[in-house]
Amino acid sequence: MPEILPTSHPEIAEDAPYSGPEIVEPPRALLLLPLGGADVRRAVATGAFALALALAGVFTALSMHRSDEVKPYGPALSLNRPLTNGDCVHVKWPGTPFTGEPELKIVKCLSGKTYGQVMTTVMAATAAQARSAGPGQCERQTERTRAKLADVRSYAVVPTRAGFEAAGRRTACLILDARGAPLYGPIGKFRPLGMLFKDTATMQKQDCLSRVSPNAARLVACAGPHDEQVLGFHRMSADTTHAQAREQATEACQEHMPPSDYGYDPTLYTSSSWVGSSSWNTGAHFVVCTVTRKDGGTMTKNEP
Repeated sequence: MPEILPTSHPEIAEDAPYSGPEIVEPPRALLLLPLGGADVRRAVATGAFALALALAGVFTALSMHRSDEVKPYGPALSLNRPLTNGDCVHVKWPGTPFTGEPELKIVKCLSGKTYGQVMTTVMAATAAQARSAGPGQCERQTERTRAKLADVRSYAVVPTRAGFEAAGRRTACLILDARGAPLYGPIGKFRPLGMLFKDTATMQKQDCLSRVSPNAARLVACAGPHDEQVLGFHRMSADTTHAQAREQATEACQEHMPPSDYGYDPTLYTSSSWVGSSSWNTGAHFVVCTVTRKDGGTMTKNEP
């Protein structure tokens, strides 16, 4: 029974704290020789010009500092820059997942610290429009990807009125684990071919896989040779242990999601499965059901 094993988790990437503008004191003029009236006037004019330049620099630096302090999504979300497509995030909810505003931090993907990913962003004309229409737009924009994953939901990160311009007038559309658990990532279109899965949480329907070992798989192109293809997900009973799932998953997939239902010849193809740790740690109890050849051979783009 294949199993995706847990891996170590890298630390969350922290933004370096802003130390404020550096104000450089202009050099003092040294008067070495007696000056005439014209020379004095020129010296005064030069000094005034230098002082004006210095004050302008200070004003610009302070203005940039004030701009940097505007958080695109408000102080609760802790982000100093707008979210962009493909950003993986760590999410810390104040209580029950999806209740209240979470603390978000941008992290590296393929990590146990990754709770979701920005799939796209949607533009709005005003902050009020972003707040009223953004969540619905995110639901529609992420629907296709969510339908291919086992247990996820959409979440819209909407800019505040004060942070609307700093956010680029955009709402960020995330996909998060439905139970508020790590989703590892990357997700959907952001997964590169050849990626080694860290957990089954990011496996999708119709994914083609290459078995690296009994406990590891890579994402490969379905147009080329592959060992198996994901048909869907089956939820085991709530009292099923992780060890029991490893023993029972393939049989359960064959019973509830047989390859013949997807057009595969039952004399040539059979079920296989992958069991991850994340679904058991969160109580979701999903197993990934796949189809593979009975003779152990590789599959091609023409199968079934």
